[in-house]
Amino acid sequence: MLTYLHVQNFALIRDAEIDFSDGLNILSGETGAGKSILMDSIALALGARQDAAMIRTGADHALVELVFTAGSPKVREALAMQGIATEEDGTLILSRRISEGKSLCRVNGETVPARVLRDAAKLLISVYGQNDQRLLLDEERHLGILDAFGGEAVAEAAASYREAYADYRKKKEALSAFAGGTEEERQRELDFLSFEIEEIEEAALKPGEEAELTEEHRKLVHAEESAAALSAASNALSGDAGEAIALSSRLIRDAERFDDSFRGLAEQLGNLEQLTQDLLMDINERLIDLEPDDGRLQETEARLNLIEKMKRKYGGTEEEVLSSLHAFRERRQALVHFEEEQEQLNAELDRAKAHLIAEGRKLHEKREEAAGRFSEEMEKALPELNFLSVIFRTEVTETRRYTSSGCDEVRFLISLNPGEEVKPLSRIASGGELSRIMLAVKTLSLGDRDAATLIFDEVDAGVSGRTAMSVAKKLRLIAGSHQVLCISHLPQIVAAADHHFLIEKTASENETETHVRKLAEEESDRELARLLAAGEITDLSVANAREMKAQLKADHI
Repeated sequence: MLTYLHVQNFALIRDAEIDFSDGLNILSGETGAGKSILMDSIALALGARQDAAMIRTGADHALVELVFTAGSPKVREALAMQGIATEEDGTLILSRRISEGKSLCRVNGETVPARVLRDAAKLLISVYGQNDQRLLLDEERHLGILDAFGGEAVAEAAASYREAYADYRKKKEALSAFAGGTEEERQRELDFLSFEIEEIEEAALKPGEEAELTEEHRKLVHAEESAAALSAASNALSGDAGEAIALSSRLIRDAERFDDSFRGLAEQLGNLEQLTQDLLMDINERLIDLEPDDGRLQETEARLNLIEKMKRKYGGTEEEVLSSLHAFRERRQALVHFEEEQEQLNAELDRAKAHLIAEGRKLHEKREEAAGRFSEEMEKALPELNFLSVIFRTEVTETRRYTSSGCDEVRFLISLNPGEEVKPLSRIASGGELSRIMLAVKTLSLGDRDAATLIFDEVDAGVSGRTAMSVAKKLRLIAGSHQVLCISHLPQIVAAADHHFLIEKTASENETETHVRKLAEEESDRELARLLAAGEITDLSVANAREMKAQLKADHI
């Protein structure tokens, strides 16, 4: 649920804070007051494309902040799968700050790319405006609407179909990669593979060998320098340095005869003298090992060059070269037994195709079942939105074309007048009719998987009078299970509000500013009276406003 909206320096809004609640939240105001600006600000915080023109004149940045409470464990789990963590109480704060050419997006204070806001938005909120209504005219969208209505039965069949489709594509790609070429071309490939396999096998690479050889090569190259250093150290220890230590040891031992306190020094010098002798022996032994070995140096260089050549041709490491060898052997085996392998792959593809067709058929049947129920429910729902005579059909056509979404084409057909044949929705519905049809579709498609917050913008387009009252009742029905935010200028819809917000625009000599505030019950009555009386507020218009509110609440909708 959306609990808080903060907008700063966005278009005509200098600074606005709105606390939303559950149920039906209605935002009303005069034409041009800034209702669309408020929608644009929310869209920005949900990851929409930024535009520096959105920044209020005179400001250097704009900021929009949304606070949600993700109470549903399913929603929290889905957010976590997207890498989005909520606070312990389910709080999730989405914010976006834009300046000239820059955009800073945050989730719970952590900087994220704009796509993370979009991912979160899909799980938290759904926005429906005139563009969404027009999507009903796009028959390619009808399949998704039907699947959403079909619920778990269609979702499970669709998931099984997608697995079968992925397996079929994999088998088809494997056969395409395997086949290809004439017998002569396959023979040339076989010869080349044999050459590559032989070359790698003769190289006999071992993991870690290059590192060991590199270390050995470094020692061999600098053997003379190391020998010179050891020889100098040996001369020092066997010369003046060694003699000085031996003399010091004898002198202290002599002094020890007269003073026992010198015993510790005598022991340390004795140990140092022995250590010096041991070091001298070790150094001399290492000197013997450091005899120059030009033959071994050439061997290591040749081996390192060979390893480098293999890496350039077959992989960046010894492990990758050996992996290439494994792949070459498998490919050679496949070419040697080409006909048997091809026959096996063809058989696997045939099985995968048969499975795909079977799963496609199951999905088609589930969609047909859902289509029947959807048509029945639409014929019940549309009269509630003041359609007098409705015939609604959902046409599911099974095609021979298999895609990731199945092998079906779906389109909605409708008749809105007695005696008229059903025709495609795009050829029948007007703007006002389309907004009500979209509202009915959304009502039927709502479920636990949908976002908890729904925003309806221009849902009242092209409607008035009794029809508007029907739309208001439908919105209250939806608000019984979802938080609803609705921007409207119709009194019938405003009267349905659980919470009423007023969008106002003020102008002075130097600037224009949009404000948003929540109305108390009496203020809401007067605003509704203003809408009913076309601007003039009288005791009678206020009484009419209260009566309209009471009527909607009495319907228990």
